[in-house]
Amino acid sequence: MNHSVTFTPIAFVRSQFDTNTPAEEMRQHRSQIMVEPEFEPGLLGLEVGTDILVLMYFHHIQPEQVDLQLHPRHVEDNPLRGVFATRSQFRPNPIGATVAHIKAIEGRVISVAGLDGLDGTPVLDIKPLAAYFDTDTERQQLEVREVEGLQEAREVIDLIDAEIIRLLGNRAGFVRQVVKFKKTVQDVRAPDRYAEVMRRRREMAQNEGLNPDVVERMYKLLIDNFIQEEIELLHLEDQA
Repeated sequence: MNHSVTFTPIAFVRSQFDTNTPAEEMRQHRSQIMVEPEFEPGLLGLEVGTDILVLMYFHHIQPEQVDLQLHPRHVEDNPLRGVFATRSQFRPNPIGATVAHIKAIEGRVISVAGLDGLDGTPVLDIKPLAAYFDTDTERQQLEVREVEGLQEAREVIDLIDAEIIRLLGNRAGFVRQVVKFKKTVQDVRAPDRYAEVMRRRREMAQNEGLNPDVVERMYKLLIDNFIQEEIELLHLEDQA
């Protein structure tokens, strides 16, 4: 059974790109979301420096361009997949969903970074990006929420600690790789970089309402350990 759904654009994209361009390139440039006058009151509460989810209608897509199965990114070496298992813009309903970062709001004009809409693209909706709704189901469990009791709180804390340790393992993996680009112990210690890292971690801690002194001590212990491991790896390479 065929059904028809009609939407009224709430805004249009203003961009320097007006022809099909790789999304990665478009996202490197700022663009504007020009909100229609009657929808401007709906911008109340949006803030500069936050992320938004922008739903767009890719109006340049023609029906003959749509295939239900395709090679992702149109690279023949990529395995054939159904369109609903890809992020292709060539879809039965060519709707795009992109996260953009608000750089400025002037009246009904939102300046953003990270948007991959062509000039004139109709915008169907704008939503604030909310971690609890917009992350994968596993990460949603880690977001702060009201718990029913002590046991539930402890279980969530255990999940969060497991995720923290997993990410520390990823961090260690990159640390071990940077040794390839360092020649001396001084390169490893990199005092200027060390000081900047500590400054930024203190800033991050303050932004999250944490004690920056405590966070700095934690990171010094962690990074000093990694530095020692890097030095040992550097010496092993010298002996090879």
